[in-house]
Amino acid sequence: MTKLTKNGKRVGCFIIHEMYGTCAGDNTLSYYMKEQGYITYCCTPATCYNSCDAMNPNIYYEWLHFAEKELAHFVNECYTVVVIGYSIGGLIGIHLAEKYRVDALITINAPIYISDFRGLVGMLQYEPEKKSHSNVNRVVISTLYNLLNFKKLVNQAKRKLSKLHCPLLVIQSKKVKIINWSSAHYIFENVCSREKEIQFFPKSGHYILCDSERQLVFIRVHQFIEKAMESKLMVEGYI
Repeated sequence: MTKLTKNGKRVGCFIIHEMYGTCAGDNTLSYYMKEQGYITYCCTPATCYNSCDAMNPNIYYEWLHFAEKELAHFVNECYTVVVIGYSIGGLIGIHLAEKYRVDALITINAPIYISDFRGLVGMLQYEPEKKSHSNVNRVVISTLYNLLNFKKLVNQAKRKLSKLHCPLLVIQSKKVKIINWSSAHYIFENVCSREKEIQFFPKSGHYILCDSERQLVFIRVHQFIEKAMESKLMVEGYI
């Protein structure tokens, strides 16, 4: 990994997790990539609830704006940036990759098609910091808003796929119940990237980064990024 540097700066991995995912701990993708020598930054869409009302019919704009703002800060620390989007973060990752022309994109269980609506509701359900009976209506309404905005986010991502030209890796688990794994084929077949790969993991569910094959996923992500960045540096004449 030491050779994948330029002007003293390293490759950065901008990781967008699922709605209310956690980036902490020593058994995460972020931690693994740091161990391989990458700079990493991890965020979740729900983070923006700290600065805006969760009961917002257009909250997906806040999800995108928050990710854009954090990416703008992160790029200054890196030679180049790879966006890694997990679950709903994959939809946001597609937006970032198209708008900012990042050097590579990895989607992990990005939800284009849904198989289990109840499971999707659980995935998007808003959880207030303080639970009380007075918050019940707020939870229901904000979750409905999340569902509405999720649909808007899917539609936007589908429109942007044909504009993607960066190297792409699509990762999809096959034991997933919430997302129809044909979502992976849709993403793979609708991008214009010359360098694109697709990888299925047969033993994992939706939360693949915490499942039994997570180490294989981490290794696959690392291998793809090294390959993409080596190609970039070769074109630029650095290796």
